Amino acid sequence: MDVVLRPINDRFFHEQVLPFFTRAMGDASGALEALSNHLGDAQAFTLCQRLASSALPGGVGSVDSDGWMDLVDRLVFQPWREAPGGWEVGGSPGGYADEWDEALNLALMVEDAAYPYWDTKAARVVRDNFRRRPPGEQGLASLLAGQWDPFPEFPPDRVFITQGRGEYAVRERFAFADWAWRPAKTVLHWQVNLPRKLERLLTREQERLKLPVLPERDEVLGYWTGKLPQPPPLSVLFSGLGPNAATWIRELGALTLHLRSAAQTKQGLAALVTRGTTVRL
Repeated sequence: MDVVLRPINDRFFHEQVLPFFTRAMGDASGALEALSNHLGDAQAFTLCQRLASSALPGGVGSVDSDGWMDLVDRLVFQPWREAPGGWEVGGSPGGYADEWDEALNLALMVEDAAYPYWDTKAARVVRDNFRRRPPGEQGLASLLAGQWDPFPEFPPDRVFITQGRGEYAVRERFAFADWAWRPAKTVLHWQVNLPRKLERLLTREQERLKLPVLPERDEVLGYWTGKLPQPPPLSVLFSGLGPNAATWIRELGALTLHLRSAAQTKQGLAALVTRGTTVRL
């Protein structure tokens, strides 16, 4: 399984997508007609009209499932922009994709100071439990695992699902699914705090290696924060990572680059767990 991260137009998602999904839970046909009035994108407009014309009375279960999946995928994971004729898809959908378990491993290394990544078995237990019911307050790791924050006004696992994961607990105000998103203000907050978390990770490695100074520390941090274009050669392998240390540093750099790019362009982030060949976009 892979996980895909995409930047999303924050205003389009707030003004069009979230209200559409909320209404579609009980009135799919009306939601589709209303959304189509704001679309200048021919493909999405046609999907809305076709789904609305064939829908039975009721919520999302009353529409053609294949067409619905196509529409949701286009609404959530394509780069939208406002145009005179309505909202339309513009440009290529840039983003990040990696094997889900590896991406979650990287994110937990950054977000969770107690994550035992040097212990293969213990780290896998943490990740497996994290996926079963992803907790909040773990930043990018929670997003990759499908946890929703803010809490949605609709059950996200009824909107879109690929692996069958999901929970919607209204009383707890807790939800997760195979897909999730974060608004632009949250992404910016993550980016502001990212250098401190990366420095914390490097400090942990220095302590584990019992070194007075961690070689290449400044160069690695510079690469992760976008100040250097390439990671340095390593004179000392990071503890617990063995011969994969250089690959791990490069992979984490790719992930932080995507987060940084979304923050700089004032966009939100959407994540989707899917099946397929791992590819970086």
